[in-house]
Amino acid sequence: MRRLAVIALGLSGLALSACQAVSAPDRSYSLGEGIVSYDDLRRAGDKCKAEGGTIRFKQDGGDPAQLANYTCVIPRGTR
Repeated sequence: MRRLAVIALGLSGLALSACQAVSAPDRSYSLGEGIVSYDDLRRAGDKCKAEGGTIRFKQDGGDPAQLANYTCVIPRGTR
């Protein structure tokens, strides 16, 4: 009985791992809040690039002077 429980637990863990790998979203994140400065954007860009991503402006008509309207987009499979 205990052996069956261990096998079932192992199989359910494998199934969940497979689902996570297939549906894992990009590891993107917003750059924060506040007014954009050249230095902030450069530092954030360097950090994002080191993580395998690129900085992109949100395409929803936001204010380009706000840091929250920029995103570090890191595609799946990077790191």
